[in-house]
Amino acid sequence: MGPKAEFGSWPWLNAALAVALYLSLAPCALRGQEYNSCQPPPEVRSALANFPIWQTPTETDWQFHQRQLSTLDSLLKQYPQDFFVRKKYVGLWGFPEEKTKLISEYKALHEQHPDDPEISYLYGVALIGRDTKQAIKLFDSALGKAPAFPWPHLELGNIYVSPVFLDKQRSKENFKTFLAACPAALEGYSQVGSVDDPAFARDAAARLRGVLTPRTDPEALGAYPTLWALEFKAHPPAEYGPLRKQVAEDIARIRALSLTKTWQWYEALRQGYMLVGDNKQSEWANDKRERRLPDLYGLPAMERWGKANPSPQQDDPPDKKQAYYTELLRQSAEWVRERPNTSYIWAERLHAMEHLDNIPAAELEAAVDKYIQVARANAGPPGPGFGDYSTAARILARKHLEPERTVEYAQKALKKMDQESKFLVDDTYTRDEVARVNFNVASSRTQALEFEVQGYLELKQPSKARQTLQQFDDRLQGLKALAGDKEDRRKECLGRESAYWGLMARLAEFEGHKQDAMAYYESALVDRLNAQQKPETGVPDELADNAHKLWTNLGGTEDGWNAWYGVREKALASLNTLTWENANEPLPSFKLTDLNGKTWTLADLKGKVTFLNFWATW
Repeated sequence: MGPKAEFGSWPWLNAALAVALYLSLAPCALRGQEYNSCQPPPEVRSALANFPIWQTPTETDWQFHQRQLSTLDSLLKQYPQDFFVRKKYVGLWGFPEEKTKLISEYKALHEQHPDDPEISYLYGVALIGRDTKQAIKLFDSALGKAPAFPWPHLELGNIYVSPVFLDKQRSKENFKTFLAACPAALEGYSQVGSVDDPAFARDAAARLRGVLTPRTDPEALGAYPTLWALEFKAHPPAEYGPLRKQVAEDIARIRALSLTKTWQWYEALRQGYMLVGDNKQSEWANDKRERRLPDLYGLPAMERWGKANPSPQQDDPPDKKQAYYTELLRQSAEWVRERPNTSYIWAERLHAMEHLDNIPAAELEAAVDKYIQVARANAGPPGPGFGDYSTAARILARKHLEPERTVEYAQKALKKMDQESKFLVDDTYTRDEVARVNFNVASSRTQALEFEVQGYLELKQPSKARQTLQQFDDRLQGLKALAGDKEDRRKECLGRESAYWGLMARLAEFEGHKQDAMAYYESALVDRLNAQQKPETGVPDELADNAHKLWTNLGGTEDGWNAWYGVREKALASLNTLTWENANEPLPSFKLTDLNGKTWTLADLKGKVTFLNFWATW
């Protein structure tokens, strides 16, 4: 029997041992080192060029991650003292627990070699997001010991464009210093546009164009979208015509290279054609790449179908929804054959089944099983995440299937949320972003508790249902506090409270307390009305149906029901679902040029009702 698969597994352990080897060699490596390298030595550069960055359709996320670790393990053994190999090592760790171990490694290294600028830099990189203030100190310390060391400047530049640490002047100064020292280091240009200085963007774009024009390597091709973004950033919309002409010349030159085994070649063409408005050729590049270099996630057939068949709206007629989800189920059968290890495709298949009434229970249960299997394979030893377990619990609860597993998945979802919530917020998030994440986490916890209660009710275990409902109530109080004065969050709180009262009503009915149950149903329906949450068309409204049935059983009349609930339900149904929310945040000063060449400032809009339309391409 082989070694037990632990988090990090053997490739991670070997990589860590290679870093420990560096620790023993570091004092020798320091003598005579200048700390001014912008590029790795040719042999290291060649080795790093073969580092896997493309996940194949047959690989799970975990398998791909292990392949990267195995490659890095070999590089660390071959070049244990090379700065760029260790920089790749520090930048690789995406799993939260791995990142924690990485920080511990470099903390130990820094404590043993506090005067080594490279270790200070690498430790700082590991800390970004966890303790960015300390990372800044480490970068400044590295520069104090080695003023010619360029890489801390790049990290400082990136940090100072983030909203929490925003300092555009410092950001620009650090970017300028880095680019002056390392003009050919392409990663130095990626955040320049965030400084919001057209002159700086123009100079950087000119420099980057000079670097890219003679090059045809994959790294250079991958930098063309950055170049085009900088050039458009540096010019007003009235001057976009010549820029698009330049992009057209670029993509003609790039296409002539015929680098059909290089994914950056396809991506540069795809984005370039989009910029010049040639969607047909952009799709051609995407399709060709998929045929030559298929990956786990990109599936053009799925993308094309999604564009041609937008998801139905909540108020759409039931027959339209049934047609959409029936076709989605049919299409997804082909997609999962092509991408059997892609979790989000299995999630789409489950989404279709969730909205169809003619799916046999065994088929839906098997699909949930497969979804969790794929999620587990992608996650590796840490196992599926909160979202995976919550999705499975929701579908089983909604379809009243396998209550034991509903409870199991809901409990696992809650346990995972406790683990994952520690890493959902980093210290570069704004206060409002932190508040939004914390609210979403709290709301998600109440949803998992809802599924757990439903499972216990299906299992006819009222005492466990009541215990879980007490937890639900406790979480609701915290959720209300997190909502603050945000209208959308307040309505979501009401929706979660409605779910709570609906479950209380079901429990009271089960225990024979019909009058109590009716009172709870009334609270649930009132909260739902106040939240302006409409029942989805084509889906049984179990809350209203159960309440109506009990109302009648208790001697209530149809006229009484309609007077109390029916009138308000019809009024809600007639409401437009589009709502507006006051931002209550000051708009920063700006200066923008429209397509007609007119310049607008904040002062021009003062006292006027203004509609802002935000858009982006990804």
